[in-house]
Amino acid sequence: NQRYVLALIAFSLDSKAWGAIEEGSVIGNKEVDGKSTWLSSIDECSWYNVSCTGGLVTGIQLDEYSLIGEIPAEISRLDHVDSISLRKNCLYGTLPPELGELPLKYLGLAENAFSGFIPETLFNLTSVEYVFLSFQNGNRWNCTRSRGGIVDIYYSHGDQAQGANLGLQGKILGDKISNLSSLRTISITKNQFSGTISTDISSLKQLENMYAESNKIRSSIPTEIALMENIRVLDLSQNYLTGEIPQDVGNLKRLEYFALSGNGGLSGPLPSSLFELKSLQYIYFQENSLTGKIPSSIGMYQDLVGLNLGSNEFTGSLPNGLYNLTNLMFLYLHENSLGGSISDKIGQLTALTQLSLYGNPFTGTIPSSLGLCEELENLYLHETNLHGTVPEEVCALTMKSLVPQEYNALSADCYPDIETLVPFITCGCCDICCDHVTLECVTAVME
Repeated sequence: NQRYVLALIAFSLDSKAWGAIEEGSVIGNKEVDGKSTWLSSIDECSWYNVSCTGGLVTGIQLDEYSLIGEIPAEISRLDHVDSISLRKNCLYGTLPPELGELPLKYLGLAENAFSGFIPETLFNLTSVEYVFLSFQNGNRWNCTRSRGGIVDIYYSHGDQAQGANLGLQGKILGDKISNLSSLRTISITKNQFSGTISTDISSLKQLENMYAESNKIRSSIPTEIALMENIRVLDLSQNYLTGEIPQDVGNLKRLEYFALSGNGGLSGPLPSSLFELKSLQYIYFQENSLTGKIPSSIGMYQDLVGLNLGSNEFTGSLPNGLYNLTNLMFLYLHENSLGGSISDKIGQLTALTQLSLYGNPFTGTIPSSLGLCEELENLYLHETNLHGTVPEEVCALTMKSLVPQEYNALSADCYPDIETLVPFITCGCCDICCDHVTLECVTAVME
């Protein structure tokens, strides 16, 4: 019966967490009432964070409980459970195929230490709306008790867990993904999922959030992705995507966060349809092989907060439309082939906190209007062809905070030339000075 299954779960996930606990005791990060702890004599529907309807267990929520162990197959005998959340623990081993027999709407197993292939039976969860399977990847705060060597195994790999064959594997975005047509959110980050993105992804009409960064997915972006009409967050960063970004992404009218960074193989220009997405707030396309000019139509994004096109192959000058993005806080355009001068209009971007333009052949001088960007914390202008003196208005930004932030920085090519002993840029306030020729940088204030 369900009481037996719950007890089995407790013993499987380190029974030290469930024994006779006095009122006010702490399990993991949670203070619990000793009278309602698991394995107590009261009805199991009154056990801590167990949900019941009509006397039948329908939910288990034990996030951050320092649980260590493997999920037992017998969990499938709780055949009315539609919600399981065991996030931020130290669960390991493979996912039991029996999970696919439950009428789940919510499956939260993120930030644990699972490994092995994802069971095919999970694609039978046709009613599931939320799936969280992201790997723990070095978050060790709740793996404090040793049992069966799992802590030693996990700690020995630490942040390089992916290379140690930890993390889930399989073709999770393959053809069978179409079975999960009720999905609203899926998070599978920092695992070892592989394969391609199936055209059947178009079946995910209800999907609002997809977090799939840091896996081993090797694929182009199918045009059918544009049929996920409710998508708001789409993150496919740090995979092995290739080809061009399809024009059809212009159909994702509700998209707010679009991240394709760190794939390397994405090429071609930015699709013109991208600039029809008025809801976009974050665009992270850095570390790819994107080409062409940044169109002036980028100024259509009135709500844009973050734009990162760094480490690509963009050419041309900074478009005038860029200076219309008055809500922009993060602007990264470093390591491209952008040229021309930096317009005084950049002072219109008064919400900026991060501005990275280094590694581009910009010419002319640093505009004093940057001093109007009073929220600016980091300004990177080294490895360019800019010359002259860093304006006093810009230097004044470094004096605004009485308590300087640890990572605040102002960089320019202010290191003295090895032959002339004259810097390319004179800067009395830079804390990072770079050599324009050797591109070497030092952390020092150069007067």
